[in-house]
Amino acid sequence: MKNEQPKAGRPGETSQWPRWEGPAESRPSGYLQGEANIFAEGPEQEKQIGKAPNGYDRPDDLIAQDVNEHLTQDAFLDPTNMSVSVENGEVTLEGYVAQLADKTRAEDVVLDIGGVVACRNNLRIAPERH
Repeated sequence: MKNEQPKAGRPGETSQWPRWEGPAESRPSGYLQGEANIFAEGPEQEKQIGKAPNGYDRPDDLIAQDVNEHLTQDAFLDPTNMSVSVENGEVTLEGYVAQLADKTRAEDVVLDIGGVVACRNNLRIAPERH
């Protein structure tokens, strides 16, 4: 059962493992949240997560908090020499990273956050210290 992905199917079917369609508080450990509403009869009944009300823009302070948290939680990125600022949904990254891949990864992390409209990546590759 290593590296198996959830399969389509109605709850209770053996082909459905390990997706859980019930309430999160009663989900047994080891089950993944279902991605789609398998009972939907049409596209109008699909999940609407991530859609905001008309005219809603996430406040910059919440975006900055999410950016800092996501950069902190990334297992492959060292953000200790980075700084983050947000203005009108545009994130600016300043500071230094160890290699070019880290610069790209930081930008990818930022662009995956809800409310971010752009990322100005001013990160630089840190000079090697001998």
